[in-house]
Amino acid sequence: MTKLLMFSFLSLSLWNLSAQMKIDTLDIDNYQIKTLKIDKKLAEISSLEIHDGFYWGNNDSGGKPELYKISPKTGKIVQTVKITNAENKDWEEIVFSDDHVFIGDFGNNLGNRKDLMIYYFSIDELNNKEEKIEVEAKKIEFSYPEQKEFNPGNKKTNFDCEAFFFYQGKLHLFTKEWTNLATTHYTLDVKPGIQKAEKIETFKTNYMVTGATIDANPISNTHGFYLIGYTQDGFSLISGFSLSRKGNGMLFTNKLNKFSLPLGFTAQVGQTEGIAIKPDNPNVICFSNEEFKFKGFHAEQSIQCIHSLAQ
Repeated sequence: MTKLLMFSFLSLSLWNLSAQMKIDTLDIDNYQIKTLKIDKKLAEISSLEIHDGFYWGNNDSGGKPELYKISPKTGKIVQTVKITNAENKDWEEIVFSDDHVFIGDFGNNLGNRKDLMIYYFSIDELNNKEEKIEVEAKKIEFSYPEQKEFNPGNKKTNFDCEAFFFYQGKLHLFTKEWTNLATTHYTLDVKPGIQKAEKIETFKTNYMVTGATIDANPISNTHGFYLIGYTQDGFSLISGFSLSRKGNGMLFTNKLNKFSLPLGFTAQVGQTEGIAIKPDNPNVICFSNEEFKFKGFHAEQSIQCIHSLAQ
């Protein structure tokens, strides 16, 4: 694909996004991006978190039931955390709160899963400095009450999920909707056992959401929440949203400030998957990319940070 053709696809898709979402579209060329190549073992990195100055991630379906601590200087794995009572059916997101580490085993490209799971354990377990540690996790088993069809076919479901965060005592999930090109916001309680996810709202993104993060600090320069994903045309972007102060559980409202930042085609940056806030001064927004190989294009797995977006 020539650069001209790629630019044409990008321009057309951005026009559609701006027209339908009514948001401000930013230009990536105006921002400083730093790229960290990461360990080859993380070619399928599907998440990103930042804790105590280190990156954390995991591989998705087919990977081991492990979390990986990543050096911000070398990109190498410096610690492995194995979840002894878990299986990695399709781990798509990890979340750190003040008290817990959460793992979202809820990837569902086929729309046929009835074993959606979130594992969690005490964040204090990460105080262990050993190179390899083992942890037993609690389990939240959940379902979507609205889902009636469990055989829609590959990449035709609207009940896939790759994104969540912890906020105000609950887990907030954001679906990856292959046909609606929207995201539905669900919540779950932090308690082990079987739950039905509570539907809160649906927002038209015009792309498929693959990651989410939140900065709830009201005086932070990155205060708000963020989604990352890619369009059917094959380019990636980040959307940013202000946080409502109404406290009614709704996150998407017409009165909130919104922006969309296109990151480039997957052939250029890789397949964007995770997003996290790096607590620098000012804060930095970082995202993870799976390795991408297709018809001569090759983008290696990486973590990229936008150092000027929040300034």
